[in-house]
Amino acid sequence: MSAPTVPRPKQAGPPKTPAPPPPVTEADAAKARKSIAKLDEVLAMVTKALLTLGGGALIFTCVNVTLFGISHEIPWYIAWMLDPLASLALITVLYVDGVLAEHGGDYKPGGWPFLLRWTAGLSTWVMNCWTSLYPDGHFHFVPQKPDAGGILLHSVAPALLILLAEAATGYRKYATRRRGELTAIIARFESAKVAEREAAEKRAREEAEREAAAKREEAEREAAAKRSREEREAARREREENARLENERRQAEIEAASRARREEIEAERERLALTERTAEIEATRLKAEAEIEDRRRREQWELEQDERDREAARQAEIVKAEAQAEALRKEAEAAAEAERIRAEAEARALEEAEKLKRQRALERAAAKARGTSESAGARASISAGRASESGVALSAVPTLTASENGGRVPREVREKQRDEAERYIAKCALSGIAPDLERLGNQYGKGETWVGDRVRAAKKRLAEEDGFEESVIEDALDVFEDDTDSAGAA
Repeated sequence: MSAPTVPRPKQAGPPKTPAPPPPVTEADAAKARKSIAKLDEVLAMVTKALLTLGGGALIFTCVNVTLFGISHEIPWYIAWMLDPLASLALITVLYVDGVLAEHGGDYKPGGWPFLLRWTAGLSTWVMNCWTSLYPDGHFHFVPQKPDAGGILLHSVAPALLILLAEAATGYRKYATRRRGELTAIIARFESAKVAEREAAEKRAREEAEREAAAKREEAEREAAAKRSREEREAARREREENARLENERRQAEIEAASRARREEIEAERERLALTERTAEIEATRLKAEAEIEDRRRREQWELEQDERDREAARQAEIVKAEAQAEALRKEAEAAAEAERIRAEAEARALEEAEKLKRQRALERAAAKARGTSESAGARASISAGRASESGVALSAVPTLTASENGGRVPREVREKQRDEAERYIAKCALSGIAPDLERLGNQYGKGETWVGDRVRAAKKRLAEEDGFEESVIEDALDVFEDDTDSAGAA
């Protein structure tokens, strides 16, 4: 025998790239929405017509079937129920087949729906047409003298009901397929709109980012130290929150394990009690041994099933607790981030307002001093009042040095050093000029810690000490007037 020939697979070419669908306009999307609404109205109308026709056929055939049952010695209060039972079964299977065909285009009823549909339909039709098929009351496999008019009269309602249900199935299949095509058109239109909107937002966002780059860099430099502290604080709070959530989760696991252990012990006790009762019953009722054994096994299976159900419930509780913990952690992170952003915005706004207020105060004082000077002296004073950043920083540094008696600085000298250093920093802050902190520390022979304390103390005194800001402004005006007199003399 020769070996069977195996067909060689055909070499497929490169896959063809499907052509992109044509763009969908707003008019096409609106037209698709109207078509969907119209299809929904048509499907609702078909359903109402099917139910109305089914109800009418039920009422129409109920009388004949009731009389048919009464003629066969069935009481009237029972005979009237026969036709509604068969008609409702027919209406139910027809309606369900139609709805399933609407929700699934490839739905095809199986053997049982087919048998139910034809059994209910034929039984209703035969009972309704019995007197027309066999007017003499004698059954023949082939009717001898049927009443054709009666058969036609009693066949119209069931036939219309069955035919309308079959037609409704086709209507629903077409409407479902067409509705999917229209929904795809609307989805493509919405996707195009979303893409256009996202592109426009992206361009606007990039433009805004470019415009705010310089400002953001400056703000980031000024807020770097503060942001670092806040980030460390947020990280600490996050670690504490995570630790708390982890403790809660572990506590929940411990409680769940303890509860499971208690349930296992209780189940074991029940099993032991059941075993004891079974042993007593076996000792007293030897004839029922097989029945008792069967019942014991059934109860054991139920206990195991209950144990599995409880285990599933415990697992569900653990999963739920972990999900709640994760949600709480994310909510805490979001709240911390929002609080940090709000605090930064408030701090920047307050700092800008205070800076503007102090700058205006200095400008008013300078204007007042300029009003009392001559024109040449005024120009010199303005030049001296608006000196560069390095000039103000150098002229504002006090010249008081540390005492070297015994290697220690007297308390009065230390207090004066702190006061003069804080006043210098306050003058620079009111003038909008960055103080030369390195020069200040070298002037007094102090380190960064002492200089940082003076910066914080100066800001606190400006914000809380009454009259400190006015005193600093007066000192600045005195220096300004001295510079003005020197410029006028020159």
